Order: sequence, then C-alpha cells, then structure tokens
Amino acid sequence: MRTSTLTSSVLAVGLASANRIAARDNSSVWVTEVPDYVRPYAIAHYDASGCVIGNQVYRFPVTGPSSGYAFSLLATNAPGSTDLGVLPHIHEKHYENFFNLKGRYQLWTGKDGDEETRVLTAGDYGSVPINTTHTFQVLDPDTEIVGIIQPGGFEELFYALADSNWTSASSGTQPPYDPLIVVNGSSSPPASVLNALESFDVYAQFDFVPRRDAVNGTAPTNTTWHTGTNKLGAQGSPYYVAKDFGPKYINDAAGYQIIQPFVTPVQSGGDFSLSTITLDRKLSNITIPTSQFTGHAAFEIIEGMVTVELQGETLSLIQGDVVFIPGNTTYKYYSTVNFSKFLFIGAGAEAMDTQLIANGASWSSPVWPTYA
Repeated sequence: MRTSTLTSSVLAVGLASANRIAARDNSSVWVTEVPDYVRPYAIAHYDASGCVIGNQVYRFPVTGPSSGYAFSLLATNAPGSTDLGVLPHIHEKHYENFFNLKGRYQLWTGKDGDEETRVLTAGDYGSVPINTTHTFQVLDPDTEIVGIIQPGGFEELFYALADSNWTSASSGTQPPYDPLIVVNGSSSPPASVLNALESFDVYAQFDFVPRRDAVNGTAPTNTTWHTGTNKLGAQGSPYYVAKDFGPKYINDAAGYQIIQPFVTPVQSGGDFSLSTITLDRKLSNITIPTSQFTGHAAFEIIEGMVTVELQGETLSLIQGDVVFIPGNTTYKYYSTVNFSKFLFIGAGAEAMDTQLIANGASWSSPVWPTYA
C-alpha cells in the first residue's frame, strides 16, 4: 500500500511537471529572455540572463527596461567564501533589499555610527536604504540571494563589472553557478575599480571594517535574531527581519492569505512595498476575485505552487519562478496545493500587499487557522 501510494505521488508530480513544461512551450506569457519593454511575462527559475563576476552568477528576472524602471529583481548564486562578496559601499539613490531564498550569507550594515550584522538563512531579510554602508559574505555552498533594488536599472552596474555574460546558452544543464570557477580571494572588483563606479551610484567606503563578533548570527549583543519579534525600521534606517518574526496580517476575503511585510510605504516613502504572502489551498466554494492595481508588480515563488491567471493563460509557478504584472493589468492568483508562499514587490504606495493589509487584521502566526 505504501509503495503504491509513493508510486502514485511520483506519477502525479511527474504529470504536473510535464503539463507545466507543455504549457510553457505553448505560451505567449512564459519567456526565456526578459523583455526589454514593459509587458506581462513569466520566467522560470535560472532562465533569466545575467553575468558572471568571479564565481558569482547574477541573473536579472526583472530589469529596468522590463519594469519601466520601477524596480529590478536579481538573483545572486554563489558558493561559500571566506572573503566578502563585495567591498563596502553605499548608494545615494537606490534602496537595496536582501532576501535569502536558500543557503546562508552574512550581511553588514552601517549608518550614523550604528553598525549591525546578521547571518541570513532561508526566509530572512535585510533592509539597506540609501546612504547605508553595506557588504555581504556568502557562507553556504549553495546560496541564492534575492535582491530587490528600487528604482530599477541597477543591473547595468553588474554588466559593467562582469567577467562574462551568462545566458541560457552558457550551459546545457543550467546549474545555479559554475562550480569549476576557482577564485583566489574575493569576487569583488578591486578597490581601484570600485572607486570609479560613482556613475552607477556606488560609493566605496574603504574605512568600513565589518565587525566579526556575531553570536548566534547577530551583533551587537542587544539585538534580537530568531528569538523574538523584529519590527520594521524607520524611513531611511537599515533593519533586519528574521523569517516569520516580523509583523503579520491575515486576510480572509477569498481564502486565507498571511501577509508579512518587509517594507511598507512608510519605510519607502511611498515608492514601493515588499512582503511575503502565504496562501492556503483554494477550496471549491471560494471564488477568486480579479485583481488590478495601478503600479507594476512582481511575484517570486518561495514555496509550493502559485497559479496565476493572466492574459488568458493559466500559469503554474514553482520556487524561483517570477511573474511580472504591469500596472492596470487584470489577473487572478491562488494556490492549488496546501501551502504556497511568494515574495511580492509592488511599485507605489497602494500595491496589492498594502491593500491586503488594510483590509485584513493583525495576526500572530505565519499560518492560518484550522477552520475555513
């Protein structure tokens, strides 16, 4: 009986995967290259083009041109290192956000004399507003850093620094990164190069020395990390939110949604919002409403499978897949599995996550109640 059940499960997963691939092959929404203009599209995990810097592969599923310069979404895949991934620097015009999809890395931030660090594991977040000194170090052998940068177009910096470009033609097997690239020392450009990047809004901070006194993944010692609640910071201040330890809201207008904001219009000055949204499985008696918002938006799937109805197509998205939804585009989204979660990025002060929070209620758990 158990063998039969396992076999049935494997066959079901295989059939779903085959159907998904067939749907992608016949789709006008699924793409293998990010468009250079604003349009609805979806792109599978690791399909986006990018570039190689040292042993780090940077991919760009949402770019300045594809988002109308609302924001850029990038994925950094790299092995662990004993060196910094980039020399310390600040941005004067770009708000940078660090989310951990998998693996482990350490992030440092410093502003107005306050220097902090955290070791980020899957689901953790770090906020790096303008004029915040920051750097990072990849720790685990298979790590993926998701970066959200507002406004869009910051990928131009990485192409300027690249050792080579990375496209679907770079590898027939599409690994997260090339494990055969050996780097002696940091993958970061040398100081002489970094010092010449001000035209890309990168200002080197050579006097910044990352603190090495983290205990249980955090420093200074009076900070809370995976042991209690993390609050969102004030506008302009760097801060960190551990997975499921930040603010939480529940919206039950069409099934259950748990919204966990990382950045609200308060922190961004109304420029964008950033949250995780967790969905329960769509029940047969639930009617999914049509959504439409004025600002551009993107979903990146973290867990489960999210279904998005868009442009007359039904898209099934799994971990790492991204869908970009231009402003004023109608769509529906839901989960057909028991637990799905995605990262949501929305331009402006009235994006989908902001409105879900406004129409929901404060909640104490990252999961929904047992009753429908």
